[in-house]
Amino acid sequence: MITALFLFAFLVKNEEIRSSYPEEAITLPPSQEVLGQNFVVGIPGTSLDEETRIFLEQIRPGGVILYYRNYETPEQFRNFISELQEVAARTTQYPYFIMIDEEPGGATRLNLFKNVFAFGTPEWERIEQDIKTMADIGVNVNLAPLADFPFDEDSFIKYRIQAHTPAALVDFNKKFIALSQQNDVSTTLKHFPGMGVFVEDPHDTLPRASVGKTVLDESLEIFESGITAGTDFVMTGHAVYDDIDPGVPATLSKKITTDVLRKQLGFSGLVITDDLSDMPLIIGRDIDLTEATIESLDAGHNLIMFSHRPDKTKRVFEELLERVQNDPEFRLITKNNYRRIAALKEIRDL
Repeated sequence: MITALFLFAFLVKNEEIRSSYPEEAITLPPSQEVLGQNFVVGIPGTSLDEETRIFLEQIRPGGVILYYRNYETPEQFRNFISELQEVAARTTQYPYFIMIDEEPGGATRLNLFKNVFAFGTPEWERIEQDIKTMADIGVNVNLAPLADFPFDEDSFIKYRIQAHTPAALVDFNKKFIALSQQNDVSTTLKHFPGMGVFVEDPHDTLPRASVGKTVLDESLEIFESGITAGTDFVMTGHAVYDDIDPGVPATLSKKITTDVLRKQLGFSGLVITDDLSDMPLIIGRDIDLTEATIESLDAGHNLIMFSHRPDKTKRVFEELLERVQNDPEFRLITKNNYRRIAALKEIRDL
């Protein structure tokens, strides 16, 4: 049932919503859960086996991201999500963010929600039906919409974008965010500060380019409009923007996450990384995955995503837990993230 607080949340601006439930009011549990809430994890299978249950009970993540490997039928998916939330109820103070990665008109990881438009006029009634289906099944966060307008005609992202002009993309994203919120599904603007200037796909290599002030400003305006529309999440991109932070990927860049996204654009929601487990972010760099994860949290990310390879996730979690116990500054970062994450879950009545 939607509470009065939840209804009120839709009537005020994003920052006003968050000020209604101060982060300072959140009571901190033991270090393991505090750190775990910083994680979004992927899991195998279409039902909860013993190994996965133990994995979730150890990490106690803030969110679980689900893919085609987790889906058979809508009813099976609903039951699976219910099982996952039962684990969350036993092991943490808050339910999981249940995330999917379904881009309207672009990439689909579940092939479950098909009634979105590709190019042309959006069919909003059909889009809303898909969003309602997400909510009914138990999904509460969608890693969409994209704000990556393809300023480079050869950009890899071109065929994942549902608009042919920046203005049309802004308009679509505002409506998509509003419609999602009205149906209790949080949205995620991605990939900050915009991947449309890169030809290379970050799934294959780490893109790098000098963007230029004019294009960068226009890209930031697209994100700013989505932030003003009330998106709860922003995902950064695995790419190097030499105009902002030479040689440092956005995933690890405090200048991009803290200075530009937080301070310049005023975003007060949750910042999430793209997948850290199975993309070539650190290949050829003098840094291992655990160090990259620490740097991404230090840069200002609230959630770190490990979509694949539970073995990697478990290893990184164990190494970070040791770091939390021995490093007061890093421990404070995870505590502050916990408070932000918990506050949003309170506001969204999860």
